[in-house]
Amino acid sequence: MFGTILFISGQEVIVVVMIVLLLFGSKEIPRLAKTFGKGMKEFRKATEDIKAEFEKSTPDVMDDFKEIKSNLTKDVNDIKNNLTKDASEISKNLTKDANKVAKDVKKNLDIG
Repeated sequence: MFGTILFISGQEVIVVVMIVLLLFGSKEIPRLAKTFGKGMKEFRKATEDIKAEFEKSTPDVMDDFKEIKSNLTKDVNDIKNNLTKDASEISKNLTKDANKVAKDVKKNLDIG
């Protein structure tokens, strides 16, 4: 038990116990220990309440994140499809215009 509690070695624990004994006396130590125990109990209870609240609200948050992800994925796919469609249309128009220019150049070269 006196190993390393909260990064405190056995010798340090003994020194702390001696200081507490000197400051408060042997009659006050049981009362202090009882008060410390109650404080630790309240701390644990508060920690468990916070943990329970966090676990209770986590599914709601995760559902919100899943919905946001789904909406973003849908929007990104819509944008991708629109860009692909627009790029294909631009490519067709450029090809058509290039062919027209090529025909006009050929026609002008044949006449001249």
